[in-house]
Amino acid sequence: MPSESKSLLTAQTEKPNHYTYLKEFRVEQCPLFLQHKCTQHRPFTCFHWHFMNQRRRRPVRKRDGSFNYSADNYCTKFDETTGLCPEGDECPYLHRTAGDTERRYHLRYYKTCMCVHDTDARGFCVKNGPHCAFAHGNHDLRPPVYDIKEIQALENPDSEANAVNGPNVLDKERNLMNEDPKWQVTTDIMTTGFLLKSSITLPSGVDLMNLEI
Repeated sequence: MPSESKSLLTAQTEKPNHYTYLKEFRVEQCPLFLQHKCTQHRPFTCFHWHFMNQRRRRPVRKRDGSFNYSADNYCTKFDETTGLCPEGDECPYLHRTAGDTERRYHLRYYKTCMCVHDTDARGFCVKNGPHCAFAHGNHDLRPPVYDIKEIQALENPDSEANAVNGPNVLDKERNLMNEDPKWQVTTDIMTTGFLLKSSITLPSGVDLMNLEI
């Protein structure tokens, strides 16, 4: 393997804040939510998950150079309502969790391209909030981590695989993802113990919590 490929497979040093998000964001359930004490439930801005369909698996690049789950290919068996997959955590495909967090906070994509939105006085993204997966300033950028298949595609730039899995795939999609209304929804509706996303416009004076679903 060429020296350039070997360097791409070398574990990179992450900034402390980036490392925390890559390793911990939405991986564990919020203990305060279980006690009905979490103040970041509505709108949902908690660092931890509250319902199973918000749960994210920690991305890992294994010794053979592959990821424990794909950065691009979604699982067709994952239930977006219950957050369950028959393959469990061993599933090699992306789970389309609420907010698409498994892809956004994957080693391959997290903070690898600039956000198109500004920050507010607190330093938070005005569109995606405090947990924005896109970089705000050059100091916030990080290099992507490639898996072995993508490294091989980089070595053969004329191959079809490179056209699909080449660098900056998510960068090309960032405008669409930033503007995706599903990513912006902050209204949570609980029914039968699961979280559903809603874009319903309610008449003035109607209390969402008193609606029967």
